[in-house]
Amino acid sequence: MSDYQDLVTPEGVLALLKGRRSIRRYKPDPVPEALLRQVLEAGQWAPSASNRQPWHFIVVRDPAVRKAVSEHAAFFFLKWAHVNEAPVLIVLCGEAGGRIYQRFLHEDVGLAGSQMMLQAAALGLGTCWIGGLDPLAIGAVLKLPSAIEVVGLLTLGFPDEDPPPPSRKPLSQVVHYDVYGNQEPRSKGEAGIVVTGPLGVLLRKLRIRWRG
Repeated sequence: MSDYQDLVTPEGVLALLKGRRSIRRYKPDPVPEALLRQVLEAGQWAPSASNRQPWHFIVVRDPAVRKAVSEHAAFFFLKWAHVNEAPVLIVLCGEAGGRIYQRFLHEDVGLAGSQMMLQAAALGLGTCWIGGLDPLAIGAVLKLPSAIEVVGLLTLGFPDEDPPPPSRKPLSQVVHYDVYGNQEPRSKGEAGIVVTGPLGVLLRKLRIRWRG
């Protein structure tokens, strides 16, 4: 058994996942270097295709650079004000390194960003993923080489708000077993064809097994 399993519990991990919020209001307090490093290390330890670790994390704390980045963090005419207000930005970038790995680039960088968000929440920090942005313009501001792509960015700082829990669809609407539409798990030894659609719903309600 790994050492980390002595430090966390399944219940604690789930509570952290449920308690994380997207924070859009931040206190002006700077983020201590030790906390920032932990957040970055969480991204460093994310999984990636073939363990290529294609990510680059640009930490932006200079007010002038942060403002320049914020000018290009928008979705059409909607600008995200908290990009300029958060004391730290982490611009999440990736280097594909060939066509084969290009298809995995966004999910690899996304996994790293997700782990950063969770570590930040564990440290009492707030984050918000920003996907509505102009990657080419931000890349120019940050002087990125052409081979490195901006995937998204995180705002980071101490929260100045406590948002209520967001609604979530029930598991019954999003979980399917074996094939799409089958929302009831079968017992391990149960055989037969899984029937979906209205007929499948009717058969399950009547507890009738379909044999092919």
